[in-house]
Amino acid sequence: MSEKKKLFLVYIAVLSTMIIWGTSFVWSKIALEYYSSFTIVFFRLVISSIILILISVISRNFVRLEKKHIPIFLLLSLFQPFLYFIGETTGLNYVSPPVAAILIALIPLLTPFAALIFLSEKISILNFVGIIISLLGIILVIFEKDLSLIIAWEGLALMFLAVFAAISYAIIVKKLPAKYSAFNIVLYQNIIGMFYFLPIVLIFFTDNIIEVGFNKNVFIVILQLGFFASTIAFLLFVYALKRLSITKVNVFTNVIPVFTLIVSWILLKDMILWHQIIGVFIVITGVTVSQLRFKRKKNKNV
Repeated sequence: MSEKKKLFLVYIAVLSTMIIWGTSFVWSKIALEYYSSFTIVFFRLVISSIILILISVISRNFVRLEKKHIPIFLLLSLFQPFLYFIGETTGLNYVSPPVAAILIALIPLLTPFAALIFLSEKISILNFVGIIISLLGIILVIFEKDLSLIIAWEGLALMFLAVFAAISYAIIVKKLPAKYSAFNIVLYQNIIGMFYFLPIVLIFFTDNIIEVGFNKNVFIVILQLGFFASTIAFLLFVYALKRLSITKVNVFTNVIPVFTLIVSWILLKDMILWHQIIGVFIVITGVTVSQLRFKRKKNKNV
């Protein structure tokens, strides 16, 4: 397979990830009407872990976790899924899905600086230009009719926790040994994350689970979160992260609000305003610009 085709597949993978994650904000918002954020995340991790374990048994695509690598995987899982989902899913109690997605889209604004400090990745001019363009589009997407935006400070703080966790997670993934595939990384992080959430759910949210009982609609939503958002999307994301720079991958998070806005309009009947549509196109333009490269002209006289 040519390098262009490989790169094309990587971009398809990361774009598919953003579509799924953009939709997951709406799924989580629906589930929050019945369960706590901790309960939702715990069950989606249980579902994801079961799926991944079954796949690993059938395909025999399993790499044993070495003892010396346990600390780094514990740290990885602390940031993602534990801290990230505490911030993202709990934050949805205070903000709407589009606003939550737009705050998460701040990740690429901070990622280049983190990558420069911890991974020595260079920051190109086009990276900066693309990020700035995307942020201008993001601003248009989150404004109301009167161009005002009200966000509870709790929601803002929780979303920033998610942003911090996501950037930290991406940096740690880049430092993981090459022997661990995207599949094995996601398998271990979800299993460890599940056990991080287990004692909290048992101690504080057992009564809520018993009270709500089995609800078919919520079960389907959590099943979608577990299969698509916590399994398929993460496999594609780590696959892309191992093949592109952290800055190039994370800039695609600017596209998440676009899909969240569309899905919110379809499922939650949220209205899309004209300036939000303009903002959508500006975001896409910014992501495109961030992926371009300057081509140097060769001097024929040399």
